[in-house]
Amino acid sequence: MRIDLPFWVVLAYFDVKFWFLTVPAAIALALAGWYGADWLRGLRWAAFGAAALLALPFPVVAAIMVVADVRSASQLAALQRTLDREETIAGLLLPAGSKILFRDKAHSSVASIDLPHASSIRGMQLAGTLDWNDVSQLWSATLATDQPIDGWPCRAGPVEFDAAGIAQKCDLAAAHALLGFDLPPGTNVTRGNSGKPWNFRLPPDAELAVPALSTMAPAGVTLSVSSDGRLERITSGHGQTIAVRGVPLNSMNFYVRGDRVLAPLAEPFMVEGEMRPAGTGVRIDLPAGAVSLAGENWWLSE
Repeated sequence: MRIDLPFWVVLAYFDVKFWFLTVPAAIALALAGWYGADWLRGLRWAAFGAAALLALPFPVVAAIMVVADVRSASQLAALQRTLDREETIAGLLLPAGSKILFRDKAHSSVASIDLPHASSIRGMQLAGTLDWNDVSQLWSATLATDQPIDGWPCRAGPVEFDAAGIAQKCDLAAAHALLGFDLPPGTNVTRGNSGKPWNFRLPPDAELAVPALSTMAPAGVTLSVSSDGRLERITSGHGQTIAVRGVPLNSMNFYVRGDRVLAPLAEPFMVEGEMRPAGTGVRIDLPAGAVSLAGENWWLSE
């Protein structure tokens, strides 16, 4: 869409944008008009005028910025409120001194809460800022100390919980058994909801035993696990190698579908009597241990 601006607005814009040229030019013209009276004669006033024209946009722009800052501060103030006493906001009992940022002037929806100090919120010791996500319907916050939450030994640091105060995500401060997996300290746990699987992201320095595959999941990978404890998928941007029934597989796209594993080879390997290159999709029948080639677009079709 074309926007037609007055010519003087365009000139003022370029005057301010290229200040490193226009400011020295304005100073030079002003000095020429002041000290060049004998040889400039009548042109000295033209020099003064040109200097004034070059300098004029700067105080105008400064005034506009001041007005914009004042207006922005006024609008922000209308969205903020600082509690002068303990009060329940968005279902959370907050201490005095908490600063609330709302999404609207009617204060009907909370965007974030700045706590004045570490405080007990929904039974959790939280500090810093609480942010509400309208999409996920979760609070993001910071645990002030290591503490148990809903049976999870959560580590001090980032945590997510829902409006009911149920933990949805945190890093484990200690080893913890969950859905049949003995998770090491540092594992990031994300609760499964609405049919979505649980996610266990392993720390960069600890493997995890996967009994269903009779193998170890490499450090740093993420395991997607159903609510009944079935491993569904392993993912990792680093593409570590995981060996299943002696077959070296790439953990970047690793699927478990029923009693079969589908994944690309991590390195050349003999499949169906022929050496196959790394990246070849293969299928492993877990009960029989048989290895075969996966079909085309196996990650979608099988």
